[in-house]
Amino acid sequence: MDAAKKADLRRILIFLVFTFTLAYAWTIFLIWPRVLGKDAGALTHEETAVNTLLTAVLMFFPAMGVLFTRLVTREGFKNSMLRPNLKGNVKYYLAACFAPLVLTLIGTVAYYICFPSDFSLAEFRGADMTKIGMMLVTIVLVILSPFLNFIPALGEEWGWRGYLLPKVAERMNFLPAAMLTGLIWGIWHAPIIVSGHNYGVGYFGYPWLGIVAMCIFCIVAGILLSYLTLRTKSCLPAALAHGAMNGTAALGMLFYNYPAYLENPSLELVNRFVGPLPTGIIGAIAYIAVAVWIAVKLHKEGNRVGVLE
Repeated sequence: MDAAKKADLRRILIFLVFTFTLAYAWTIFLIWPRVLGKDAGALTHEETAVNTLLTAVLMFFPAMGVLFTRLVTREGFKNSMLRPNLKGNVKYYLAACFAPLVLTLIGTVAYYICFPSDFSLAEFRGADMTKIGMMLVTIVLVILSPFLNFIPALGEEWGWRGYLLPKVAERMNFLPAAMLTGLIWGIWHAPIIVSGHNYGVGYFGYPWLGIVAMCIFCIVAGILLSYLTLRTKSCLPAALAHGAMNGTAALGMLFYNYPAYLENPSLELVNRFVGPLPTGIIGAIAYIAVAVWIAVKLHKEGNRVGVLE
């Protein structure tokens, strides 16, 4: 191994140790005491808001890891992957902004086709002007989510796709590099999954089944985010797409049959890992299809493509 690769390996390890230690400590000492063993439905609005804020702060830790690693190792900020590189790449920026919405809607439709008893339009029946106004605001927020969520999403993407991915891609083919980065991204979420994020806490196999499911989703979504980074030589489209994913993820719950859900708690056991959210296997069906398409495309192109070339 030459000196440059040894230096990069050292930087990868420093970045991972810093980012994981900070995120795990933050979650274990600040979030777990506030949520574990407590009924989420019994929390006050203030408690829920604080918990949401504490969770959102986590998204900035990978960027902090980049700053720490680049400064400590005197790497500097060349090839920081923060230039927009818009020329010739507008289509990738458009895909970043709107593909997550389309993919989430496809997954939502697929889920309710498979589980029609879970579908309900109760939220839309007899809607007064206040509720209609709230729905319109929700639609606007969903459309603008790539931009509204851009800063916190960049906090993650500068670390995972803007820093870790290029270094890993120098050591292996791009597709396995994207998958490995996605797996690491998923494992990084483990403590927050333990706290009930995405999958709750009452399911069979808690928390390991939830952690595995999150890792699978992060690998699948990570392939899309990595592909956008590869094509544009920038992590900014990945940040837009990540923001859009977060902003559109809960769309399927607008049509969920809550009365049936409350009367039959066993539905929770099945549906959190199936859908309608894209973190479920059917909810993620369109993301999976896109990931497979990207994998085939990269294979045909030879796969050996470094992000920084």
